[in-house]
Amino acid sequence: MRPAGRRHRPLASKHRAPGGAAMLLGTPVALGTAILGLAGLGAAGLGAVALRIPGLALLDVAGVMAATLRWTKERHDLDREAVADPATAHERLREGDGAAAAVAASKAAKSARTPRTRNAALTALAWAALGQGYPERAKAALDHLAPSHAVDLCCLAAVESARGKPERAIEALEVARTAGSLTRDGAKLLVDCYVRPCGIDRAVIAALQTRKALGAENCKKVVQAAYDARAHAAAAILASAIAIDVSVLASSRVRTLG
Repeated sequence: MRPAGRRHRPLASKHRAPGGAAMLLGTPVALGTAILGLAGLGAAGLGAVALRIPGLALLDVAGVMAATLRWTKERHDLDREAVADPATAHERLREGDGAAAAVAASKAAKSARTPRTRNAALTALAWAALGQGYPERAKAALDHLAPSHAVDLCCLAAVESARGKPERAIEALEVARTAGSLTRDGAKLLVDCYVRPCGIDRAVIAALQTRKALGAENCKKVVQAAYDARAHAAAAILASAIAIDVSVLASSRVRTLG
C-alpha cells in the first residue's frame, strides 16, 4: 500500500458567500414591519393610545433590520472577490501548482470579510502547504479557523498524518465516519493510518467498516496487501465481504432493470 501523508488531494467543494437569500427575504420583511409600525402610530393618533408603544417598538425593529440588511449586503459585496480565490486555489492544487494555490488562498484569507469565506481560504491554504510538503504550515493555517469545529476533518487528518501523528488523524477520520461524512480519500487515509500504529489486521477492519466509501477496487487492494503481509484470515474476511457486496449490487440492478 502507498504510504499516506506525502501528497493529498483536496476535497472538491463549491463555496458561495452567504447572505443572498437572506437579503431577498429580509427586505420585504423589514418593509412590512415598518408599515405595521406606521399603522400603529396612525391608530394612536386617532385615539388608540395603547398602540403607540408597540408602534414605536416595531419601527425600531424595522430600523435595526434595515441596518442589518445593509451591513449584510456590504459584506456580501466585499466578499464577492474573495470567494473566487479559494476555488482558484483548489484548481491550482488539482493542476499540481502548490505555489500558485498558496498565493490564491493567502489572498483570500486576508481579504475575506465573513468567517465562512475566511475558513474556506484557510483550509485551501492548508491543502496548498501540505501539497508543497510543509505540514507545520498547514497545521498553522488550520489553527486559525474560527470556530475551531468548522475544520475540514479530512484536511485535518491529512495534516496530522503528514506530521507523523497517525493517531490524531485516525481520531478525526473516525469522527467523520461516525457522522457519515467520510469521503473515499478519507477512507483510504484511514486504512493507511491504521496500518502504521496498529498493523494490517486493524487496517482490514477499517476497510470492512468503510468499504462502501472505499469502493470495491480499493478494498481489493487492501485484500492484496493483507495477503502480502500474511494476514490470510483478515484478507479472506474482507474478500468475502466484497463478494457479498458485489452480489447484492448485481441483484439490485437486475431487479431495477426487470
